[in-house]
Amino acid sequence: MTKKADKPRERTKLPLKTLTIVLTEAGYRCAVPTCRGILALDMHHIWEVSAGGGDDPSNLIALCPTCHALYHRSTIAPDSIYAYKAMLVAIGRAFDVEAIDKLLFLYKIPNDQLVVSGDGVLQFARLIAADLAEFKIKNNNNWLLATYAIRLTEKGRLILHAWMQGDRNGLKNALFSETMDIASFLGEPQIVMAETGMDRDKVTNLYVESSGEEL
Repeated sequence: MTKKADKPRERTKLPLKTLTIVLTEAGYRCAVPTCRGILALDMHHIWEVSAGGGDDPSNLIALCPTCHALYHRSTIAPDSIYAYKAMLVAIGRAFDVEAIDKLLFLYKIPNDQLVVSGDGVLQFARLIAADLAEFKIKNNNNWLLATYAIRLTEKGRLILHAWMQGDRNGLKNALFSETMDIASFLGEPQIVMAETGMDRDKVTNLYVESSGEEL
């Protein structure tokens, strides 16, 4: 007698806590960096419910209805979804949600076109410390009025380009190259643990989520 196949798990309503975690992670915007829509958001299961995927926040990503439909039409590839999720997790936990907008902003403007005061430089201090952004003096009137140009570093631009393209392998190579290990991307481990509560296992998970490989 042939054993009857197990019935696929049916989709259930997500708890409010789960919704809040996933939406906060994405800054209440679509996780696709070329979209970032804010009007309406769907919860997409990275590992499909029909295939046994669970409702844990790690398996969910916020997508606007348009991008959600594009995924199901195969216009957006599964690997791109993994890349979008990995970047949100990495930046959100190592810095904050605001850092995502700052990186996207720097990516869109030409080099040296963002000129700020010393106070403006401080707004990008954590990205500069992580070697994702850099600054140089633009004008100096005997230090009475000094201005600085802010831009992405080459490393930061490589990461943003891979993220915008949804290039999972490119993102992995940019995040975890020979000259840039996990610790240098996340900053000083002690600071990260103090500010985000991340432990060694979570750092390892960031690598696994972005590369699909085990350390």
